[in-house]
This record gives sequence, structure tokens and C-alpha cells, in this order.
Amino acid sequence: MDLNQLYSEHQILLIHAADAISEPARRKHLAAAGIIGGQIFDVLSSKNAGASVGWLPWMDQSLLAADLVGSA
Repeated sequence: MDLNQLYSEHQILLIHAADAISEPARRKHLAAAGIIGGQIFDVLSSKNAGASVGWLPWMDQSLLAADLVGSA
């Protein structure tokens, strides 16, 4: 997938999380953003890009995402 598309999807999910009216909806959007953040990390890491380090926190978020999305 195109890196710019991943960046866009990540930002849109963060906006949806900020606008969510319920905590479960907010967590669902953040979990999805975590998955996308993990994908961005993978793409950047595969290219040995130094910027990949900035996406490490999203790797932790994406590991929790399966539980959050599965329970929503």
C-alpha cells in the first residue's frame, strides 16, 4: 500500500477518535489507528528509514488493537 495512503488513513482515524461520543467508539478508532501505525512502521523499517523509530509507540497500540476491535 502507498505510504501516503497509510498516513492519510491514520490521521482520519485519529480525527474520528477525537470526535467519538463514546469511549468504546474512541477505543475502536484508536485501535484501528494502531494497526495502521504498525503498518507504517513496517513499511518504513523495510526501507531502513530513520523515521520508523517514531512509529514504535504505535506498534504497542497495534498489539492491543485485536483485543479492542474484537470486543467492540
